[in-house]
Amino acid sequence: MFRRIKLLVVILAITAIAVAGYTAYIKATGSEAGDWFSRLGDVGKQAKAWVLSEEKKLPALPGAAQPLLPSAEPRNAPVGTGPILVEHTDAPKDESGLPLPDVAGFFRSDKPIQVFFAPAAPLTPWGIDDKLVALLAHATQSIDAAFYEFQLQKAADTLILQHQKGVAVRLVSDSNYEDREAIQSCIRAGIPVVFDNREAFMHNKFCVVDGRCVWTGSANLTENDLYRNNNNALMIDSPELAQDYAAEFSEMFVKKKFGGRSPENTPYPIVNVAGIAIECYFSPEDHPQKAIIREIRESRTRIDFLAFSFTSKPIAEAMADQIKNGVRVRGVVEARNASSESCMDEYLRTHGAEVHPDANDYNMHDKVMILDGETVITGSYNFSKSAEKKNDENVLIIHDAGIAETYTREFESLFK
Repeated sequence: MFRRIKLLVVILAITAIAVAGYTAYIKATGSEAGDWFSRLGDVGKQAKAWVLSEEKKLPALPGAAQPLLPSAEPRNAPVGTGPILVEHTDAPKDESGLPLPDVAGFFRSDKPIQVFFAPAAPLTPWGIDDKLVALLAHATQSIDAAFYEFQLQKAADTLILQHQKGVAVRLVSDSNYEDREAIQSCIRAGIPVVFDNREAFMHNKFCVVDGRCVWTGSANLTENDLYRNNNNALMIDSPELAQDYAAEFSEMFVKKKFGGRSPENTPYPIVNVAGIAIECYFSPEDHPQKAIIREIRESRTRIDFLAFSFTSKPIAEAMADQIKNGVRVRGVVEARNASSESCMDEYLRTHGAEVHPDANDYNMHDKVMILDGETVITGSYNFSKSAEKKNDENVLIIHDAGIAETYTREFESLFK
């Protein structure tokens, strides 16, 4: 009996050391849990099993639909009153026993939208990174992905496996990052990749899966953007919205039309997803700034924003006008860009806005506005002249109080 107790103590000690080492490694490098645990062999498997068992014991977030393995970071849990995606209890599982949805059975008809925030917590098995990889892994027909920077190797590995299975995989990326190993591994595997080959940015961060699901937001596929920087992403089940993004992808991939050469041909400028109106814009052809200023001018009580870069004078002036009309304006700006010669934060402060630099030691990379607690503007579009005139960008304007509440919670956590 004493021998068994002693053996158990040794195993627990080794497991604790492995978990502690894993946590330190994540903080230092941003690597993924699966990769690190696999390097530890059997001990790693025991450690991973222990971590996942502890995850299951986490308390449920009040009022929120919970996935099978609740997130250790409730910012990534489905929250709010809007139609947010919840996990199926009968979802297929991967080698570690984690539930993995297939695209066809992934969405409930009344829950077609899910919101994620980064940075993902190190021990979260269903963070922003895992959700995207799971979506890619269960495509059965096609994956069209346009990412400004593609550096996440586990996403590349998933695309390669899907390509080998016969799924039609195509990529578009910015030529400034064509030397990244993740995207080069896709090229070596035979996946067709198109680069923009121009000075302005192909700044999108979206993919379309099986012609029905859209993933978009501010997060690049990099360890920094997923594990260190503040970002947001949405996963939306809508064939009409998927057609919008597919048309934009085709312009870049097939016709090699970027920036000002891109035609104004969005099939569904406004889509309805479970009763929620979503406006879809691509830059520069759809001139998103006009729509953003329209929403600002129609605001009645408050405007909250998160901005990696805010240099647009027209947008700032529209906010200043609304302050005169009694609208409260609050914002968080990436500290490295705040108070620069071109940043509008000081201009807004002099007109009565409450604007702070962010506190993340890395980057606050969001591009978000929340208006009157009813409307969310988000996407890849920085509030800048380059985003409006030169770069390839995408913007969604989502009219729903529940989704606005989800984003407001994130804003409050960064504003305080």
